[in-house]
Amino acid sequence: MKARSCYLSLGANLGARGETLREALRRIAAVRGIALRRVSSFYETAPWGRLDQPAFLNAAAQIETVLEPCALLAACQRIERELGRVRREHWGARTIDIDMLCMEGVALDTERLRLPHPYMMERAFVLVPLAEIAPALIVGGVPVRVALARTAGQAAVRAQELSAPWPLRLIACMDEARGIGRAGGLLVRLPEDMAHFRHLTMGGVVVMGRRTMETLPQGKPLAGRLNVVLSRTLAKCAGGTEGFLVCAGLHDLWRRLGAWHGEEPPRTIWCIGGAAVYAALLPYAAEAYLTEVPGTHGADVFLPEMAGFSLVSRVMGKRCAFARYVRETAKNWLEEESEHGNLS
Repeated sequence: MKARSCYLSLGANLGARGETLREALRRIAAVRGIALRRVSSFYETAPWGRLDQPAFLNAAAQIETVLEPCALLAACQRIERELGRVRREHWGARTIDIDMLCMEGVALDTERLRLPHPYMMERAFVLVPLAEIAPALIVGGVPVRVALARTAGQAAVRAQELSAPWPLRLIACMDEARGIGRAGGLLVRLPEDMAHFRHLTMGGVVVMGRRTMETLPQGKPLAGRLNVVLSRTLAKCAGGTEGFLVCAGLHDLWRRLGAWHGEEPPRTIWCIGGAAVYAALLPYAAEAYLTEVPGTHGADVFLPEMAGFSLVSRVMGKRCAFARYVRETAKNWLEEESEHGNLS
């Protein structure tokens, strides 16, 4: 069956809104028969219908799917339930809301599903993110841009939070036992690996743990990169982290990194270790760049297993190999974002 393009609207106003939206997008991409293509920025919007509730984060996503409309609706509603959505009241507060907006070549008007969505061309919280990823889209003979202009009195402000479902790339050097460190330091030091690391990360953001920060030469940040340390301990301390941005947890990390969202050229965000940070951030990585060193070298720290990733390239060096792995569910999204210049 031929895949059809479909646009979704996502919103949340309870709990960790940003992470709920990102998790919803990751789960949508994992549904068999769906390819996630594009995701908008997150936008802060006032509640609709019932005003006595918290503000929303809203986003739009483009998918391609071979699922029939009702099957896609069922998949979206299942993800809502899995993420804690309880349908108690119309237009009420909710952990997550996933609405089908329109589907290529489909017009429906049933009790269960109406396509295009009957109110999509009236609401800024739908149109602002939708216009970001599909400015040329026409629904019911009306361009999205024209409909958006009619909602000028409704506020939708871009939120300072990363919207990418997989914001990171992971980079590491490991031996055949997946060892990455020994006695608090690097497992091996290969000039070609150091040059490879520098080439890939230069100009980007490098996210590390406290122990990795302490192993940097002279304890100084890596030149030419924005150095971020993920550490609750350091976040409580004053001083000793000059040149480093310290984040207490993941929510703080996504919010702080959101300050650079939309920069030109976009900054690539790299997770550079150690083991605890790799484990914490692996679910948010779309790609992994691994230097593979032959043999074993007495490691006492290891890289977590990477289920769901597949090898896409391996280049042999003098004493190691440089491999690139991509998360299967992120492949289509990576291709689309790269094409639109949102990934460096």
